[in-house]
Amino acid sequence: MEHSATHNGSKKIWSAIMNWFLVDKVFLASFIIAIIAISFGGFTTRFFNYHVIVTVAGLMLVIGGFKETGLLQFLGQTLVKRSTTTRQLVRATTLLTFFLAIFFTNDLTILTILPLYLAITREIKNRKSVYIGAALIVPACHIGSGLLPQGNPHNLYLYSFYKVAANHNGAALTNLEFFKGTGALWLLGLLILMIACQFIDNEPLVIKTHVTKFNKLETSIFVVLMLLMAASVFGYINFYLAGAIVAVIVLFYRPHLFKGVDYHLLLTFVFFFLIVGNIANIHALTDFISQTLVGPQAAFLGTAILSQIISNIASPILISPFTPHAVPVILGADIGGIGTIVSSMATLIAYKVIRMNARGETRGFVKYFSIVNASFFAILIVIGLIIVTIIG
Repeated sequence: MEHSATHNGSKKIWSAIMNWFLVDKVFLASFIIAIIAISFGGFTTRFFNYHVIVTVAGLMLVIGGFKETGLLQFLGQTLVKRSTTTRQLVRATTLLTFFLAIFFTNDLTILTILPLYLAITREIKNRKSVYIGAALIVPACHIGSGLLPQGNPHNLYLYSFYKVAANHNGAALTNLEFFKGTGALWLLGLLILMIACQFIDNEPLVIKTHVTKFNKLETSIFVVLMLLMAASVFGYINFYLAGAIVAVIVLFYRPHLFKGVDYHLLLTFVFFFLIVGNIANIHALTDFISQTLVGPQAAFLGTAILSQIISNIASPILISPFTPHAVPVILGADIGGIGTIVSSMATLIAYKVIRMNARGETRGFVKYFSIVNASFFAILIVIGLIIVTIIG
């Protein structure tokens, strides 16, 4: 009996470990490739970016805290209550998503807004408008979060990487250069989103929504911590110090938030740093990549298209060491997150939320998700090419 109990316990442990590895396909693929790379090329930390790892972890803790304050639900419910037509509802949801994503990243924004949207639109008869409205949340997230370095993990990585002069034509990436590119895409993307909302039917809408209160004290605490992390991103405070302050405060104030950290994402960064370190030793491959991504347009298109296959986290990490064109790679990763289901974690989360919250209508939602995302990807590719051609 004792042996049987021990055997069952071991089975459960191994099952839990296997599930942990299998739950995130990008993480699993990066882990396998990293093991292969280390086996043939050795272990190297040459391309490790500790700034990114520490900052992303700190931001995850802060964003997890914001989720518990109820602020995001309050904002969403307030806008819904003021919507009198389907078009107004979709426009309000799209705008809320767009602006929240600047500060709260793609994943949290989608996990907050999309389930709320699906819940309040269940009784709307015009399902096509509902489907399109849900689909617009994905590009709104990606375009909105692309404005700031800390808006999403790949922006943070690229901003930090190109701050090193040797990686950017001998001069560190400036804030002006960064915002010239992301600001142009952000403004033009907002314009395209508002035009898309005009295609939603303007039918009268009556939705009874209760606006819940949010915890103002907790919100204030996490606003301060968010500003602290933002200061570390722009170099006003040491990132190790900022991360330590956030970790200590969360440890004593809300220790359970450590469970909500996306450790898969953090380890995915580590694995890709290891992979790139070994790729850098294969001169034939690095020469080919460097010669292929010789211009800003090629760097932009290469990042955006590769993101459709291996996600917009992996794509810029693999491409950035071989091209000095910072803004094109940044815009390519931001736009590259829109498109296929594997183009970004946020897009994958959106599909999962749909499957869980819209049973029986998944086909309808997926159809318009595909149409809207493909359309935005095509339009934004053209816009991105124009931007990188102008700013170089």
